[in-house]
Amino acid sequence: MSTANKSAVFLVLAFAISWAIAIGAHYAGLVEQLGGVAILAVMMAGPAVAALICAFAFEKGRRAEALGLRFKPNLYWPWAWAIPILLAVGSVVVTLLASDRTYVDLGQTIIGALEAQGAPEATLEQVRAIPQLGLIQIAAAITLGALINWPILTFTEELGWRGYLHHLWRPFGFWRTSLGTGFVWGLWHMPAIFFYGLNYPDNPLIGMALFTAFCMLVAPLLTFIRDRGGSVWAAGLFHGTFNAVGGITLGVISNPTFPWNGIVGIGGFVVLALGVAVVLALGAGRKAARLEGQNQAA
Repeated sequence: MSTANKSAVFLVLAFAISWAIAIGAHYAGLVEQLGGVAILAVMMAGPAVAALICAFAFEKGRRAEALGLRFKPNLYWPWAWAIPILLAVGSVVVTLLASDRTYVDLGQTIIGALEAQGAPEATLEQVRAIPQLGLIQIAAAITLGALINWPILTFTEELGWRGYLHHLWRPFGFWRTSLGTGFVWGLWHMPAIFFYGLNYPDNPLIGMALFTAFCMLVAPLLTFIRDRGGSVWAAGLFHGTFNAVGGITLGVISNPTFPWNGIVGIGGFVVLALGVAVVLALGAGRKAARLEGQNQAA
């Protein structure tokens, strides 16, 4: 079967599975019973299920290679963890410098959220008594949060996007692969944004367009890590860390509403554009292609 046909089958399956879950759960009234987070967590599995179906159907004898499951860490794996943290910090700095938002201690944000939820006073007192609560939360996000998210994101979204689809599209070049994957990845999120308010709860229609552009900016960085790390595991580590620190960028900014809503707001777009410029300056399209060939030959 041709690459075009394999791509079409994979994309139809990935979108059909995920959209059926997200849209079906919404209209079935399951949000009140299960919660939006649980439904979106199940939705995430769509690309992985589609990738596994296609790999077993079309990639006999090279399924692990087609899915990018080579597990051989190298020096780029720590960068897969560090780059999202740098992006998160950069997005906060840009937001504070370019807007009227101010820095907020994350511990106070956590306490404020508990108060808004009507937490018992005894619970609030216990939380207030924790020294350096904000720093503890940040440390937990970049360590435990990243490590927990890593296998989850590797074997859901990334197994599809930077696993099987990367395998199919990478021969067409670094930038075509990155921008094409980023575009379909962004479109895939549309039900999550429209029905569940993901990232843009007050602006879902604008949010769908913005997040597609956002994914197209993130994608070159992920493709770079996928190429240099030689595995979908590296992309999963990047994505898992990125998700873990994303909430932190909201918690340390006063009034983190659109368009200054943390890493998915203007600050995030600015630092991602700078990241893409760095990837371009590194000549990723040329060097990564050679490295990919070496990894496949190893």
